[in-house]
Amino acid sequence: IWITNNFENKTPKGLGILSFNNVQLELLPRDEDMEIYIPVKVNTSKFNFNLLAVWNFYWACKQGRFKDLKGDNCLEWTALEHYKPILNDPTLIVGDWNFGPTFSQEAFVKLNNILNEQDIKSLYHEFENIPVTDTKNYTYKSPMKSFHHLDHMFGSSYFLNKMKSFKISSLDEAILSDHASLLLELDD
Repeated sequence: IWITNNFENKTPKGLGILSFNNVQLELLPRDEDMEIYIPVKVNTSKFNFNLLAVWNFYWACKQGRFKDLKGDNCLEWTALEHYKPILNDPTLIVGDWNFGPTFSQEAFVKLNNILNEQDIKSLYHEFENIPVTDTKNYTYKSPMKSFHHLDHMFGSSYFLNKMKSFKISSLDEAILSDHASLLLELDD
């Protein structure tokens, strides 16, 4: 599944969800104005879960009713409320939020508070046992050589209880992206 909000570019960027080993992806109903928030049902041989994949443009929506909208009614908060019915256990929310503990920390704390109300936690912060305002890793390197932790994986209690390891790969390993990979290993 691949979605873009940059239709006029000859080589548009977007968000892709890939699966392998007979994992099936089913696109769930989505609000097109919510740009690159992709709700998916993931079906595996062992269990099924809902996934909300995110590439949040924060205040830079390109079209629709959220274009240039900031504040409490902007895209990220409205999308979380809109997709709340699918965020039941087990669920993952994964992607580039374009904010985090090192950039727009206030918005990241707000995000964590909203998700905590649904018993969904930052898997990285839970695994590292650090406050959501801290990080030990960076997931993005800007062209100006500044580093930030912008990519996040949030999980419901199923994932929290099965989490064996959580790793952020080195930015030096990122070849076709300026973002590091997030790797979650679960117990069987």
